[in-house]
Amino acid sequence: MAETLISIACFIDPIIAILLSIILLPTLVVSYLVCQWSKRCWVRFIKWKYPNCIIVEESNTRSILDQGRNQGIYTLLVECPSLVTEHLRNHLVHLASTKPLLRMALTTKCYRYAWEKLENFSVDNHLIVSSNSFKGRPITESNVQEYVSDLTSKYLAASHSPWQVQVIGRDQQLNRHYLVRVHHLLLHQAHLVLGDFLPLNHTHWLCADTREPILGSPFTSIYAEISALPRLQEELAENFSNVWNEFLCNNDPIERTEILKKRITLWHCAKITVIVCFSTLKEFIRQYKRKESLRLRELWQMYEHEAQKRNFSWSVVFNALFNLLNPIENLRLIITWIWYFLISASIKAPIMLWREIRTAILLHKHNYYSDSVVSTLSYYLPLLFRASLEVISILVIIVNAPFAIVRELFSNRDNANFRTVSQSGRKVVAWSEEIEIAFLQKMSTLNGASVTENLLAAAVDSLKEYFRYSGQSIPNEILATANFTSQKTLYVSDSDATGLLCLALPTKTPLLKESNNLIGILQIVQRNVEEARRKQRAIYAITAAETASGFLTSCLPSILLKIVLNHLTRRYSISITHVDGDLPVEGLQSAIFWKPPQGNCNLSITLHRHGKTVRLGVMGDAIIGPQHAAITRGFPASLEKLAQSLGLSTPSSRSSNTYVSSSVTSSSY
Repeated sequence: MAETLISIACFIDPIIAILLSIILLPTLVVSYLVCQWSKRCWVRFIKWKYPNCIIVEESNTRSILDQGRNQGIYTLLVECPSLVTEHLRNHLVHLASTKPLLRMALTTKCYRYAWEKLENFSVDNHLIVSSNSFKGRPITESNVQEYVSDLTSKYLAASHSPWQVQVIGRDQQLNRHYLVRVHHLLLHQAHLVLGDFLPLNHTHWLCADTREPILGSPFTSIYAEISALPRLQEELAENFSNVWNEFLCNNDPIERTEILKKRITLWHCAKITVIVCFSTLKEFIRQYKRKESLRLRELWQMYEHEAQKRNFSWSVVFNALFNLLNPIENLRLIITWIWYFLISASIKAPIMLWREIRTAILLHKHNYYSDSVVSTLSYYLPLLFRASLEVISILVIIVNAPFAIVRELFSNRDNANFRTVSQSGRKVVAWSEEIEIAFLQKMSTLNGASVTENLLAAAVDSLKEYFRYSGQSIPNEILATANFTSQKTLYVSDSDATGLLCLALPTKTPLLKESNNLIGILQIVQRNVEEARRKQRAIYAITAAETASGFLTSCLPSILLKIVLNHLTRRYSISITHVDGDLPVEGLQSAIFWKPPQGNCNLSITLHRHGKTVRLGVMGDAIIGPQHAAITRGFPASLEKLAQSLGLSTPSSRSSNTYVSSSVTSSSY
């Protein structure tokens, strides 16, 4: 009976998914048209009301989640003793002169973001050089975390552009650090990255290999990369271009002026009409990309212009029609076609047949007659087959998308209960000691898990320290969203967009409820990561498309997205960012990146690899501090416990280039 029910469910689920997709597709199309029309009308009204402001027409999920004081500030802290403050100031002056938005304040007009020009802009309002003391004590390794956390908890001034670079450490007790804080919308609108605000050497970045990260990440390569479809498109476009150029050379009056000097047939007249129409369409697309306002009358003017360039008029068409009624011309045409078929049947056909047979026999040995039908089919049929498989895989992802989203939205799970009171909007940060990659790779060799999965298991164990310090009960699992960020995204523009995965991170194992069974937790983490990679391809693809092109915000109303995103961020109240990639950054001794938690998400965790070390960073709403530092403080100890359970001896000493060898025991935390 159970097997029968399972087989029925396996048969019904795809049918329901297909029906949902058929229903949702027209709905999305209609929703896209309505949303785009209403947004454009609203933006035009705001531009009319506030002509001196630059209205932000685009929107994304982060701007939808922005709530008053809860600023979405991306933050990067680097240690670079070789940088000179005066050089940094000159660099920022030059950057601000080339990027106008860096000289504008971010405000809201009629519920939309807008940029407002500043009359008295000065780089000195954005480049802050810290003092040597904090709370009456010199800033050293022992209290630098507390000082940086205090800096990040302060709002960026609304009267200035939303970016800031702070210089920390000016004496021998602390190496020079730089804290870069930039609003997400400024980065997106001005096409900048955090590294652009520092005068770093770009030579190594431009020459760097763009291969996959050394450690790899389970949050990338969720599905096989599409290769056949782009290749097929490229081949068809190249072939069409060649055929079209040959067609123009033979039939375009611009290329061959003698065409219209004699009587032409109706067939040749149709060819010229096609050329004129395509040229008009090409001009229309060119002007549309410039975002010029185009009307139907202007389209007709383009057509007339292209026709006049070729001396193509109605008289040419009438002459072709009269020529069609000429009996002598028709008799000549008939004799020509009869002679062509006779020659083809008697001479050309056997030669062409022999070419095809010869190509089929020697196809795998030599490249005979590449223009033959057999050779063409042998190349395009496998390519078409692979492209068809890729189309089917894409359709499967689209069909499964509604089920995947509904399942993640409404499935019942025992989630971590962070404080439910309203957020303050201020952000506090902390970071851990550096962990050697070689040590993590040895651990991966012993337990068969990836480096990232070992880091996740240790992060879960250190998260339990937060619950203990804050006096909360430890849930059975912690729900989190996870994504990958390439090292290039922090320092080099135009990096690829990646999607999100929803993870359930266990704090206990079914057999040992009380916890220190890190091996069991690691095994469950591995299983959950593999399950997420297998079942959440649709979610990953949709979120990647949203990051790259604003797919969701273009198709759905902002109010609906805000409701769904607030529910998701309440459910998945932790966001995990894995930063990886072997990108050489000259002069930087260490770095840590924080992505701000938004919506109802109160904690953001970063697993950041820089050079040969990895560290964990956390950014949370100030309401969960100072207990948030217990996570970073317990992270190295959790990794050591995991290593000891595998029989691996822990390293006797860690890197001396660490921010926090003693700062994690700061009295503030």
